[in-house]
Amino acid sequence: MILLRNVFFTVLLSIANMFVAYAAGFNSTRHEIGETVRNLVFVFFWCGIFLTIVQMRARAGTQHSFIDAFRNGVLFSLLFSIFYTLFIALYQLVIDPQFYATYRVFFEGKLRALGISGDLLAMKMRTFDLAYNGGPQTFLLLFLYTAMSGAPIAAIAAALFRKPKPNQDAV
Repeated sequence: MILLRNVFFTVLLSIANMFVAYAAGFNSTRHEIGETVRNLVFVFFWCGIFLTIVQMRARAGTQHSFIDAFRNGVLFSLLFSIFYTLFIALYQLVIDPQFYATYRVFFEGKLRALGISGDLLAMKMRTFDLAYNGGPQTFLLLFLYTAMSGAPIAAIAAALFRKPKPNQDAV
């Protein structure tokens, strides 16, 4: 129950973040701020993993090993990734279909300002198109990157917040 509640609130917070960015124009005309605002979702996500592991530890008592904590963190990561990816698909395809076009112009302008070569620019734009064009591969990559970024965070949180086995010699 703790896990599902935390995933729900973290996804809700992430959705609210995206709507604030959308309403403020950070996803259409002010992409320089939008890049930072959109990255807050990962802060919420990683904090959600830590919070879930801490709360599950408190509930489990002395029976909370590294493996239990890591499993809970990875499960949180997978559930969040599924729901967040579904929301982003809805957002990009229905709510703000102009996001990709406006962000592409912004991103290309940023690369051109750096003065990179034509070949490198073309390569970076192909990578950008793959990551943001709204096709199935975009959402698959989002899911995979989000889920994979949660695993090391879950491992760190599990190591920090596991309850060690009681020392049998200290009786």
